[in-house]
Amino acid sequence: MLSGVDQDEHISAIPPLDCDHPSFYWIFRNLDFVQWSSAGCSQVLWLSGPPERNIHQVSSYIVGQGKKTDHLVLYFFCSAAIKRESIVAAFVHTLLKQIVCCSPKNKRILIIRSFLHSLLEEAFQKEAIPNWKERGFNEKDTPARNIRKVLDAPANALLSALGAFLFHEEQRSLLIVVDGLDKVEHQPDELIRGIRVFVERLHQRTSKVKILLTSRPLAEIKDLFNGLPWIEHDRERKGPSLPHTLSLNWTNNEERVLS
Repeated sequence: MLSGVDQDEHISAIPPLDCDHPSFYWIFRNLDFVQWSSAGCSQVLWLSGPPERNIHQVSSYIVGQGKKTDHLVLYFFCSAAIKRESIVAAFVHTLLKQIVCCSPKNKRILIIRSFLHSLLEEAFQKEAIPNWKERGFNEKDTPARNIRKVLDAPANALLSALGAFLFHEEQRSLLIVVDGLDKVEHQPDELIRGIRVFVERLHQRTSKVKILLTSRPLAEIKDLFNGLPWIEHDRERKGPSLPHTLSLNWTNNEERVLS
C-alpha cells in the first residue's frame, strides 16, 4: 500500500566518489561540515551548489557510510521521484518503508500501527468527534481500503505523523538524507516547506538525529531554508587542516569514525 520509491536502485547508478579528491574539498574540508558530522547533538545541514559539483555523489557516500554503523539511515533522492504526483506522500511512504524493512520482523506490524495512529491523530486532531462518512470512510469497506484512505491524508498530516512517530519511537540514532530538492517538478514548495517544518520539529525534539539536505542554490529554496546551517559552493568557510574522515557522533562519549 505504500507508494515508496526504490532508493537503493537509484543510488546504485550514482558513481562512487573519492572524498580526498580536490573537487570535494569544499564539503569534506569545510568547517561547517566537520561541525555537523562530529557534533554530539542533533544537527541540520544544507549543502547547495551547481549540478557540476555532483552533490548527489556526496549524499550517496554519506548514506553508504552511515549504513556501516548501527544508526538508522533514512534517505530520499528527489530525482528518483520527480514524476510522482504527490511528492510528499512518496517521501513519507519511502521513509516509512525503510524504517519497516530495517526493523525486526516481529516489530513491523507494531510500527505500522503506531504510524497509522499518529496519522489519524494528526489528520483529525481538530475534531472532537470526526465525521468519518464525510472523510470518505464506510463501515462496509474492507480494512485494506480504509487503510489506503488513511495513507492518502493531506501532506502536512503525513509529515507531522512521520515526525511524531520518529520522536516517540525508542530506536537507534537517526541519519536522514534528502537529496536534490531543486529537482522536484510537481508542487515543489509543498515539499520544501514541509521538509523545513519536519526537520525543525525533529531537531527541537530529539538529540539523536542528523539531517543533510541538498539542492542547487535557488532563490526560492534560499528563502524557505533561511536560518538553517548552510554550505554554498565557493562561499563556504574553509579550514587549512581539517580531518579527512567523516565522524558522526550523537553523544559526547561515543564516536563513530567513517573512513
